[in-house]
Amino acid sequence: MPRLISATYHPNIEVAEFICEDGRHLLRSGGTLPWRINNPGDLTARKVDGVPAPRKAKGYIGFATTRSGRTFLIFPDEGAGREELKANLKRLHGDRTISEAIPVYAPKKENDTEKYIRDLLKTSGIPAGRKIGECSDAELEKIVNSIAEIEGFHANAGTRKETWVAVSRINATDGSQPLPGAEIVLQRGDREETVKSDAAGRFPPVIHPADNSAVHVKVADPKSRKAVTVGTIQGDVGKDFNLLAKFKRWKGVAGSEKINSSTHGQRKPMSYVVQPGDSLWKIAQLYRTSVEAIKEANKREHDRIYPGEVLLIVGSGKTKPDPRTSTAPPAMATAKPLAASAPASPAVPSRPKAVSPPPPPVPTGIRSSDSERSKEGEGKVLALINPVPGRAPWMSIAIAEAKIRYGKTEEVLEAEIDYHVEIGDGSKFLSQRAWCAAFANWCLLKAGYPVDNMGFWDRRATLGRAHGFYEMDEGRKMRNPLFVELEKPIYGAIALATRRNGHGYHVGFAYGKAGEKNLILLGGNQDDRIKFSPFNMDAERVVEVMEKSGRRNKKTIKSKSYLKYFVPVSYYEQAKRDLASPGLESMDVDALNKIIGVPPEKKGKKPEPRTN
Repeated sequence: MPRLISATYHPNIEVAEFICEDGRHLLRSGGTLPWRINNPGDLTARKVDGVPAPRKAKGYIGFATTRSGRTFLIFPDEGAGREELKANLKRLHGDRTISEAIPVYAPKKENDTEKYIRDLLKTSGIPAGRKIGECSDAELEKIVNSIAEIEGFHANAGTRKETWVAVSRINATDGSQPLPGAEIVLQRGDREETVKSDAAGRFPPVIHPADNSAVHVKVADPKSRKAVTVGTIQGDVGKDFNLLAKFKRWKGVAGSEKINSSTHGQRKPMSYVVQPGDSLWKIAQLYRTSVEAIKEANKREHDRIYPGEVLLIVGSGKTKPDPRTSTAPPAMATAKPLAASAPASPAVPSRPKAVSPPPPPVPTGIRSSDSERSKEGEGKVLALINPVPGRAPWMSIAIAEAKIRYGKTEEVLEAEIDYHVEIGDGSKFLSQRAWCAAFANWCLLKAGYPVDNMGFWDRRATLGRAHGFYEMDEGRKMRNPLFVELEKPIYGAIALATRRNGHGYHVGFAYGKAGEKNLILLGGNQDDRIKFSPFNMDAERVVEVMEKSGRRNKKTIKSKSYLKYFVPVSYYEQAKRDLASPGLESMDVDALNKIIGVPPEKKGKKPEPRTN
């Protein structure tokens, strides 16, 4: 069975929802609650300030809050639930007998404690005077089997149902950040349900009907206040959608649909995010303009462009089909975005020009530079919602921020913006606390990607920790369900610098290559500023050693540090296509940094970023 990485519970319909690492969803209904959540011992979650915060429990992947208000642990499978039950009995009740432990384990206000003790002693066969910590592994297994039976794990087996389903998700966004508290209406047949977006702009998941019928997505028309259909969810493949709004007036324009709706003769300026492999000639051909027109519109004299840069395009408005907006792997152009042979001191605009134009508000390849409102100014619905295309839309935001800050060190930077405060990780002052993770999460959030795992304990602090992209807590080894790991780097991947002991200590975005072994990361807290820096990619490296005999020999050793790679779950399908053309060119680090106002690195040992 595929690995399940996170789970939630829907008490109104008594369904446990599990998310698989490949993006599929498993729904469990019927049976009993312990079976639905793989919790044979009915183990509850300790709460702190109303939020589940188990101290030492391991192996769980979510929490189930029932209609009665009690919160239980959800495990990925029965085996994980049994292991935690055994650990719980040893940890909390090891010095107690069964008769002493059960009044604490199953208190009288919720159970018939005396009957529980009698049944457990009888079915397990454990002597009444035996302490749980003194039981052998085989005896402990008997206790676990008996508790599972008493708690009803095996009851109502005939009503159990497991269903693999397609699930789509909708995010409310103004194009640069999520919109909490937004409302949409989901219509299934004759039944309508109004749902709101949470603090991260996420609506509840939309489960595709088993009969392949459509789920219509509606929003309130700003003028008539009537619900207007803006999209339809259907089929056996789940997708992620961004529902865009401008000044609280809903629009469903995104990506390729926006491009294809352009009309001949339209000459509105557009903002275009440079993709890996682009050249000015290719962009000019795509949007029926000229290289000179693009250079003039962007006030530049040279032809060099690089991924994530934003260009103003003034053309006929009639575009050729762009293969990057299809489901096929994006084609790579032969021209390099910024070649390694580029001069160390490229001719770049003055500082004010370097920060213009600003990043586009919508994370797509192209967008009109002004509001897409109707002539009446009422912001009428223009198109269906669509999955956001393009590669790593957070990169244009990271690039633009690096250009705006123009090489400022953290002591100066924190007076202008504190990424800790912006994402709410509970910290302040960039100069006092490592901020690489805060910067990365800020860029993702601005691009409309959720970064906060609501309901998880210690979730705020996790936002400011580099290893938080990999796991919510080092001790519990619980994977962060918002991100999925890749085997190889791609353009825009969240690259986690990891020590040989497995601890992640720094994070940045994959941008290009510096030689065969090093990856260039764009990140915060690199030399106390936002900049490009090379990091070793390989977990192992080959070195030449001198043997006692005087002969030289090659030896494979573990690297002091190496990189792991992650992307948001909602970007995973695009990431799989990106792996065919990773978009990572060989580049000159100093030339890249000069563009964003960072001087070349001094020769000598490079200081490591502060660990977080």
